[in-house]
Amino acid sequence: RECQGLGMEEYMPKISIIIPCYNVAPYIDRCMTSIVAQTIGMNSLEIICIDDASTDDTWEHLQKWEKLLPDQVLLIRQEVNRRQGTARNIGLQYASSEWIAFVDGDDWLEPDYFELLYKPVQKYSCDVVCCDAERDFSDSLVYFDEDQKGDGEDLYLAADTEETRKQLIAVSAVGEAAWGKIIRRRLLTDFQIYFPEDLTYEDHYWVPMLHIYTTEVYVIQKKLYHYFVNYQSTILVENADYHMDWVTVWLMKWAEYERRGLLKEYREELEYDCLQDAVGLMKVIILRYEKPSFSFFQLVREMIREQVPDYRENRYAKNLTGIYGVFLEALYAPADRAEFLRVVEQAKQYWQNLG
Repeated sequence: RECQGLGMEEYMPKISIIIPCYNVAPYIDRCMTSIVAQTIGMNSLEIICIDDASTDDTWEHLQKWEKLLPDQVLLIRQEVNRRQGTARNIGLQYASSEWIAFVDGDDWLEPDYFELLYKPVQKYSCDVVCCDAERDFSDSLVYFDEDQKGDGEDLYLAADTEETRKQLIAVSAVGEAAWGKIIRRRLLTDFQIYFPEDLTYEDHYWVPMLHIYTTEVYVIQKKLYHYFVNYQSTILVENADYHMDWVTVWLMKWAEYERRGLLKEYREELEYDCLQDAVGLMKVIILRYEKPSFSFFQLVREMIREQVPDYRENRYAKNLTGIYGVFLEALYAPADRAEFLRVVEQAKQYWQNLG
């Protein structure tokens, strides 16, 4: 892309923003507006939007932004829908900056999001800088008041011993999603940290890999990312077959742990990751299906018992409390349809009481 009067040195973007877009026509303008308003300045950013075969007018919205910002916006159009993981992998191939940010097309950012995330990398040799996020139900572009953002003290975390690295993995120090952070590009490419393709729940594979190879992390304890609660989004749609993709992602991840020889050093931490997959799938079985499947439950039960024969021997399992502790006990108890249905009703009542 030509720089239209800007010197090449001046127009070297610091951060490549990768945005998968599928049927986000009602939301993408809000997302893009929040990026254009960034206090770090547009000369520091490049925006790579991948339209994943949208069936609405998402592409037309994106073309308007490309016309408005031809030097900063790159559009890629997929002819076949291949899910967010594929879109993000494609975006990474086109990224030219040292730092990568993933943003979802229905989410939006605080104006100082990139300024605050980029600031620590000028002082520390971070691999990842992350921040807090807030679930947001708003249909318009709204920002937090300063007191809503939080005022926790920022954290600098270095995995400089075997134990600190294990803790970083176990507590998911850089978050549980691809968004809400900037990542040093070479960390992703050098260690081949890519997303599963053609599947949902791709983050569940990618996030643990990120934690395993990240050495230095800076955590900004402010809410700077707006995660839009979109009831039409992939993970919230009911009775969809693709919720079973989580099982596939889980199996792929475990196979990759074995292939990379990671279980020898981090077995307890990676077993804990799988325990979280198991109880997470229990939640999906109960909340995302009109008729929760006992067979689906049995599959999850067999998988987790094979990988983690006794969860009580895992030092992190005690962190799974409340309804997740109930799920864990059910997964290791003798299989019984009546008991499964009892747990289903208990869980539904629990979430109903939460509102």
